[in-house]
Formats: sequence, C-alpha cells, structure tokens
Amino acid sequence: MSDMEQSNRLRDVVNVERYPVDDVNTQEFRTLLKKTRETYENDGIVTLPNFILQEAIEKSVAEVERAKGSEWFTKSTHNVFLDSGDDSFSKDHIRNRELPTTVASLAYDRLDINGPLLTLYHSDSFCVFLAQVLGMEHFYRLADPLGAASINIFPPGTAHNWHFDESVFSVTIMIQKPESGGLFRHTNPIREKGNETDNLYEVIEDIVDKKNDIASTLKFEPGTLSIFSGSRCLHEVTEVHGDKDRLVAVFCFATKKGIRNSAKVQELFWGR
Repeated sequence: MSDMEQSNRLRDVVNVERYPVDDVNTQEFRTLLKKTRETYENDGIVTLPNFILQEAIEKSVAEVERAKGSEWFTKSTHNVFLDSGDDSFSKDHIRNRELPTTVASLAYDRLDINGPLLTLYHSDSFCVFLAQVLGMEHFYRLADPLGAASINIFPPGTAHNWHFDESVFSVTIMIQKPESGGLFRHTNPIREKGNETDNLYEVIEDIVDKKNDIASTLKFEPGTLSIFSGSRCLHEVTEVHGDKDRLVAVFCFATKKGIRNSAKVQELFWGR
C-alpha cells in the first residue's frame, strides 16, 4: 500500500485535524510530537482524547460484537510481574503473591485486517509518531500472531489485578466504557526493570493491600489514545459493573524484529 493510500485510510480513523499523525513532515506533526513526548517523559503516561473519530469507534465496537464468542476468557491468578515467580522469596511475599484476574481477550487473528483498529495499527506514520514519542530509534510491530493487537473485553464482574506489563510501554485505545467501574488506576514510574529492590516491594505491597494507595485514576473516554510505560508503572483495572462491557484495544510493539509474548502470557490471555 502506498503512503498516500495509507494516509487516506488513516483519515477515516483518526481525528487528524486535532492530531495530524498522517503526515510526519509537517510543523503541526512536530508540535504535536513535542508536547506528547514531554508529557510521556514526565508522567510515564500521556493520553490524547478524541484521537479516534466517532464513526471509527462505532465500527470498532460493531467489529468486536461480531467476533463475540471467539474471545478467550481468563479466570486465573498471576503475580505483579506476570512471570513464574522468584524462588528466593516465599510464596506469600509480594514478589510471588498470586492475585486473581478475570478478563476476556480477542486475539489479533480474530480482528478485521481492514477494520479501523488494524488500519491504525499498520499505519507507518502512526508507528513513526509512537517511536518518536517514546524516543526509540528501532521500533517494530510485535510479531505475535495472538497479541500484536488485541481487544481486552471486561464483562460485568471482571477486573484485571495489579501488575506491571512485560513490554516496556503499552499503547491502548478506549473503545467502550462500562456503565460504572472498570477504572484504570496506575502509579507514576516506580520500577526500573531488572533492578527490583526491597523498597519497591514495600511500595507494591502497600498498594495491593490498600495500606498506602498512591495510584491515580486515569480519565479514559471512548476514542482516547493512551501511551503508557506499563513496565515501570504498577496498574490495575477495577471491577466492571452494569450491563455494558469495557472494551479496550491494545497495540503492542517492540524494539527488535520478531518479538512475541512469552508462552505464559499467550496461554493466560488467549488460551493457545
């Protein structure tokens, strides 16, 4: 697909009047980039409200509804690092403590390659924008056939417990809010991956046990793009209430070609 064709398709998805990510060679793009990158670097998270056009949101919701039945429902436990734990700590230590999570996920291979969400995910100019916001010279779409791009589906009664992401950052888009609950709560950057200290464990335990909850609640409306340092910021999604599902698109990228999620994460969120 030519650059012109990609740009035209992107304009059917993104509010380019407000967020001119369709042309990386303009002053408007550079201005947007500077402001977005500064916020991300300072806060570990940046949101762009009304990034997705209303028609594209409605099409995305309809796409998910058509694919209902092929999502994988997770009712499992995990530690805050989404790994197999560390035997040098007890099972009850916050490093290894298992926390319950219930969520469904619609895998990449269940999404419409020509739909609004994958049109955005496969846009080269959108990738350039993200790479420059994140300050990354090398930036690639994930090679994961299940988790490259997916939809987190939170039916009423579900929640995603406290955790850090495996990836350094995450890119998400709110597609549909629930009637109540389903709040995205997060800390500022508190972790340097690979350098976890006793002090960090104390902070995590205080948050999980609600002794000293330093987390903030993100204002996350439909159509909002969020760029988030999920490996450094502890975060959760609170329990969903009402009759509507919470729908969030998750776009994954990497700094090397060929990267995919671990087998544990693939099994946890997509069951294969």
